[in-house]
Amino acid sequence: MNDWFEWNGKRCTEYGIRVSEQPPLTLPAERVTFTDVPGRSGSLTTLEGEDVYEDVVLTAQCFIESGARVPEIAAWLRGNGTVTFANRPGGFYHARVVNQIPFEKILRGNPHLAFAVNFRCKPFWYLKDIAPITLTQSGSFVTNPGSVHAEPVITVYGTGVITLMVGMTITELEITDKITLDTPLVEAYAGATSMNSCMSGDFPLLLRGKNAVSWSGDVSKVEIQPNWRSL
Repeated sequence: MNDWFEWNGKRCTEYGIRVSEQPPLTLPAERVTFTDVPGRSGSLTTLEGEDVYEDVVLTAQCFIESGARVPEIAAWLRGNGTVTFANRPGGFYHARVVNQIPFEKILRGNPHLAFAVNFRCKPFWYLKDIAPITLTQSGSFVTNPGSVHAEPVITVYGTGVITLMVGMTITELEITDKITLDTPLVEAYAGATSMNSCMSGDFPLLLRGKNAVSWSGDVSKVEIQPNWRSL
């Protein structure tokens, strides 16, 4: 059945909500600038960067049997979170509920109410429940199954001066036990302690296809939460 969505881990059917129409699968637009050049036909296209896209708004058309649970629903459908749609299971979008939600009667004398929920989603769809990858051998390969590069969270266990190479990225580290390189946050830390001063270079990316992961120095293991994603 395609009559549900999940918001922050809770399925809408727990609130008596059914989805009458799922949002269509939508590819985001690239973030580009078009510049008209005097004396030149057409326009000059400038990409902001590789794999840089606009947000997408995905709308679920819904109904409930009565208005008795509207206050409960209003408290639930708000703010930021993750959303999974029944027509694209196995993954989620990072999103925000952005619209006022009017509950309208379907027919006079009928207790059912119809409404729409607009989710403003970041452009990437993330695979759900992906286990971390543990590497103990320098020179191992990690394959990105997604359609765009991934922004991993990588924890390096070791001591001393370490050079970490992930795909095309080289990062220099100086640690006493471990360090986490959080590419989505662009932060380095160990637990609650900032370790930005203990690294130099770029935060790692996992490009589409095979990525070599290697290191030099005293490293016992490298753990990767890959955050696979697609358009």
